[in-house]
Amino acid sequence: MESVVKLSFEPDYRAKVLVMAFEAGSVLASKKDLLAWRSQWLAALQSWHSPYKALIDCRELVVRAEAEELAKPLETMMAFFKGFFLKKAVGYGYRQGQGHELLPFPVHASYEEAAEALGLRGHHQRQQGESFRANIQFDNHFRQHVVEMTALAPLAFDSAERVAVLKDKLSNNLMQWHSAWSLLIDCSAVSFDPSVHKDFAALERFFRGFFLKKIVGYSPQGPKESYPFPVFRARHRAAAELEGEGNFSGELANCASRKSP
Repeated sequence: MESVVKLSFEPDYRAKVLVMAFEAGSVLASKKDLLAWRSQWLAALQSWHSPYKALIDCRELVVRAEAEELAKPLETMMAFFKGFFLKKAVGYGYRQGQGHELLPFPVHASYEEAAEALGLRGHHQRQQGESFRANIQFDNHFRQHVVEMTALAPLAFDSAERVAVLKDKLSNNLMQWHSAWSLLIDCSAVSFDPSVHKDFAALERFFRGFFLKKIVGYSPQGPKESYPFPVFRARHRAAAELEGEGNFSGELANCASRKSP
């Protein structure tokens, strides 16, 4: 039987915390489920090179009461991750009847309580607009010096607050960078209200101070004029613009090579 444990991850490199969330329908009922969690967690650590804390959203997680035999394997798993620089793990979203008391770390009722328990002062403020933030995805093409932004769901940048969310998440992603870069945006599910063009221009000025060279988009969902940066119909045309900047490789310019969310 296939495991029903699935998680999403949001690394916060500046705060040195890995935020993970169990997705709807996640159930821990066997060692196979535990291995599924372990493998996804390990994959999320590929970009980490320093000690970190884990903040775990358990609202959608059910641990079967009859799975008490998992107590020792759970402890073993936590010891394993502590060997990979995990300093502390705290959960939130405690629900009676969902078996959260069987987990090898404390699970608090609220996000704020868990963030405080981890010593993440002010981190709870980022929970506002968290679903919007989670739908912004970055792929780092380090050899090509390009950050590619895609949307996991429709993203409407219609307020200064939402542009600020993009700025914060992109700033966090840049903790992995040590060279000049350009931003390539898949606009097929991204729109910009004219009222935020000035806010986006301020964002661009800010990142030019952090070695941003150029911003281009592709596959617009609306008129090209509605975007505060140059937009091309096809990805390979946008990539060609960056290739002219010495940022992109022809081998990645083919539209078929674009990663799907």
